[in-house]
Amino acid sequence: MIIIREYPLIEFTLIFFRIIAMIIALPFIGSSAVPGWAKIGLSFFMSLIVYPLIMKNQTIPHMSFPALILAVFSQVLIGIIFGFIVLVIFTGIEVAGQIISVQIGFGMISLINPLISNQQTSFVSNLLNYLALMIFIETSAFFFVIEGIYKSFQTVPLTFAYFSPHIFQYLAYKGEKIFLIGLDLSIPIVSVAILLNIVIALMGRLAPQFNIFAVGFPIMIAVGLLMLYISIPYFNDYIAQSFISLKTEFNYMINSLPYIS
Repeated sequence: MIIIREYPLIEFTLIFFRIIAMIIALPFIGSSAVPGWAKIGLSFFMSLIVYPLIMKNQTIPHMSFPALILAVFSQVLIGIIFGFIVLVIFTGIEVAGQIISVQIGFGMISLINPLISNQQTSFVSNLLNYLALMIFIETSAFFFVIEGIYKSFQTVPLTFAYFSPHIFQYLAYKGEKIFLIGLDLSIPIVSVAILLNIVIALMGRLAPQFNIFAVGFPIMIAVGLLMLYISIPYFNDYIAQSFISLKTEFNYMINSLPYIS
């Protein structure tokens, strides 16, 4: 049986806006280092793949122009929500790198970070972001993102979606996790840096003839780099677990999105 769609362009447009909003919000594909035509092309082909799978179970009624604009806005908001959940992890990792850089004396070294933006970030932030990107690919977490956006089409229709305040409270909680991730990743090196500063201060009191500034900074950098090397397995496990939990986060978000069909 052949089903002739009455409004295929509107249906495809709504699917496209949800997908491209998610891609723009993602921390690596959505970076300004990626050309705009690449984002639009990827969103277009993903929409072509998703369209026949979604529309066989949905029917779009006739919509007025204001209703269409409202529906487009809701699709964009849903896509941004899914991209934001991934962005929280990468931003938290960048915060951890900034904290570690300040503690080990690399705060003045800045590099371009193409993963999240083209703004300058610290050396350690760049290192941890590239490590996170490799883990993101290795754990197949990107497929969790694709699966999540696909399931959202099955749960939330392309018509107007009603977002309860609970959703925005949850997003605020996820924003808070940026600082929690940063503290969790940086706490081992920060703890050692604090203890080392105490030791250097005691050395300054016990041996005032030594130039503590000339001796303390190299020691701090050397110990900081050593602790950074030792902490790599901890970073790997923590970041991998954060990406693995994305599937649960997406399922929770999908089930928590109330809608009006």
